[in-house]
Amino acid sequence: MKNLKFGTDGILLETPVWAKWGFRITTILTTAVAFVVAGDPSIPDMMKVRILLYLKGLDIIVLGLSKMFGIIPEENESTDNNTP
Repeated sequence: MKNLKFGTDGILLETPVWAKWGFRITTILTTAVAFVVAGDPSIPDMMKVRILLYLKGLDIIVLGLSKMFGIIPEENESTDNNTP
């Protein structure tokens, strides 16, 4: 099993697949909700702006958190390529 690291040290490491998919799903859902909110005539314009800002803020937070997860490569992965 690969080691998982969280924090600023994990930014330069490879992001786990589940974190990538979590961000993708969040982005798709918040964009769908944004379309519904923007097209609804019963919601006042000032409320629409506030809702859309919150949704896109959530996207940025989830993206930032997903990038802070990093997979630490195992030492023998890099040395196995050099052995015949």
